[in-house]
Amino acid sequence: MVLLHGVQSSRLTWWRIAQDLADLGWEVHRLDLLGHGDRAGLGPDSLSMEALAADVVDQVPGPVDLLVGHSLGSVVALTTLGLAPNYCTAVVAEDPPGLSGPGSLSDVADGIVRLVAQTRADPPTARAMALKENPAWSLVDAENAVQNRLKLDVERVTRLLRTEPWDLPSLVARCPVPVHLLVATRDSALLEPVRTAVLELLPDDRVEFIDGGHDLHRERPGLWLHAFLELARRYVPPIRPTEPP
Repeated sequence: MVLLHGVQSSRLTWWRIAQDLADLGWEVHRLDLLGHGDRAGLGPDSLSMEALAADVVDQVPGPVDLLVGHSLGSVVALTTLGLAPNYCTAVVAEDPPGLSGPGSLSDVADGIVRLVAQTRADPPTARAMALKENPAWSLVDAENAVQNRLKLDVERVTRLLRTEPWDLPSLVARCPVPVHLLVATRDSALLEPVRTAVLELLPDDRVEFIDGGHDLHRERPGLWLHAFLELARRYVPPIRPTEPP
């Protein structure tokens, strides 16, 4: 399986989920998107969703069983299937952003610029604020969030948000493999009217509402893992965990 993070994050965000899945027998690939983490300085001068998606295929050519994306990573995952229709068996989208277009994301981009500037000016305070604002996070999650902001290519990533619109319902409708949604019950990025449009495209058994905020895999990792394993059984034969030495 391949795990794709959200905006201003990195592969580090999946540390707990990846460890648990590996212990359960999965081969897990956590990728950094262009402009983020260890790939912050890579790629074209102007990023696009297609460039991010093509870089996913370059890093892990596939095919893989499941492609999982959180937030912006969900949009990249769906775009990847447009470039490589046989890349995976199914897509899992964790709280995908229901905002689209340069205008609707300008505030998001402005917020990232401010948050990164504050973090770089005072990392310890940023770490403390991350824990205060996300009390269910671990210390590792807070430290990773700080490191992700320190590495972020702010200029290219925020330009991507301001200038690269996406149409989430169209991406879901055109996806050549089944799409599953893990949707947060509060602070969800899947906002109206896009929310209704996407939910109308999918049968009820492909939508799971999880009691938590936008970062479900960090806030409610147990519920995330339970939901994921239930849907994964539809596409992947049962995996026997490797016996410890």
